[in-house]
Amino acid sequence: MKAEIIAVGNEIVYGHTVNTNASYIAQSIQELGIIPQCMVAVCDEESAIQEAVRMAMQRADVIFITGGLGPTPDDLTKEAVCHLLGEELVMLPEELEKLKTYFRRLNREMVTINEKQAAFPKKAKVLPNHCGTAPGCLFEVDGHTIILLPGPPKEMKAMFIEYVLPYLRQKVDQVFRSLDIHCFGIGESELASRIKPLLGTYEWGSVATYVGNYEVIVRIVVYGKTEDGVNQQIANIKDKIEKCLEDFVIGYNNEKLEENIVKRLIEKGYSISTVESCTGGLVAATLINCGGVSSCFNEGVVTYSNEAKMRYADVKEETLQRVGAVSEETAREMAEGIRRRAKTQIGLSTTGIAGPGGGTVEKPVGLVYIGISLPEGTEVYKLQLSGTRQEIREKTVKNILFKLYKKLK
Repeated sequence: MKAEIIAVGNEIVYGHTVNTNASYIAQSIQELGIIPQCMVAVCDEESAIQEAVRMAMQRADVIFITGGLGPTPDDLTKEAVCHLLGEELVMLPEELEKLKTYFRRLNREMVTINEKQAAFPKKAKVLPNHCGTAPGCLFEVDGHTIILLPGPPKEMKAMFIEYVLPYLRQKVDQVFRSLDIHCFGIGESELASRIKPLLGTYEWGSVATYVGNYEVIVRIVVYGKTEDGVNQQIANIKDKIEKCLEDFVIGYNNEKLEENIVKRLIEKGYSISTVESCTGGLVAATLINCGGVSSCFNEGVVTYSNEAKMRYADVKEETLQRVGAVSEETAREMAEGIRRRAKTQIGLSTTGIAGPGGGTVEKPVGLVYIGISLPEGTEVYKLQLSGTRQEIREKTVKNILFKLYKKLK
């Protein structure tokens, strides 16, 4: 079953409002095995809405239309769709009374302009709006399902979950499952070449790659008649992909790298401390975002100056004078110093040049050293990163957590 999503509103077309509704609907319907084919945004004009619906009916079985259900003259979605499809738009007394009751509860008088929100296609099923005044509706015509939803995301999502999803589940006769495999430390082109024989669209689903948040994601989508069969297919493909990408996998679906690290620290009974320069506390903050981290995170220190590095991480003055703060030796002494002072099993350190200024030929912007100190020894990694100041800081965090995760695995 194929779907198309149409967003109505000048504010979306002109770029003043981000179309989060389309993203939400597209993700949600895939879990039912309904495949989004196209997303369209149109202005508040009847002809534009009608043209979008006319085109959608050539491509999709289910058509979602969000926005344009309000009381103002430019809210034209219902009128445009009904005129296009030859459907009669009728006033429903029970819906009109619900609107009046809504305004009475707010101690406000309902003006005449709101009455249009109680008018619907004659054969439509009305979808109540518990968060606002604009009900939605759905109806079937010429083998297509047309679903009209309000534009405000809070209202749309509540209506979608309570009424639309149950309705669509009854129409779907297949099982859908997806799995996202998150990878780090490898580029998309290299990753794709490693799993090239698996990539593509098949009768049972698809395997594709995506990029996001400095990660490469392999998404497995599988459709089938039985849950057991679908799960087995995903497991088979997952095993094949992991054999090619084992060193780079950091999590699945909504798992975050830092959450997986904290889980392993707790499992192993390890404690951790951090000392940061160029990242300015971002490593500590990322770990502290995770639930349960208080049982393993002891201490985090930001040592931006040389004096602070000596005072809080036992970095030798001679080291700083000889090789400078941005160096392998300083990163090593920082990681070992914080681990020793905080009495933890693991010490992490970052020192580098995040820019935009401060770089030299020998030490350009983006040069970063990260240190990981464990009881069995300390390792320091040299990074040459690119991007804005914030991007370099974020990439540094991702790299040091990735290196730590590999060690914990």
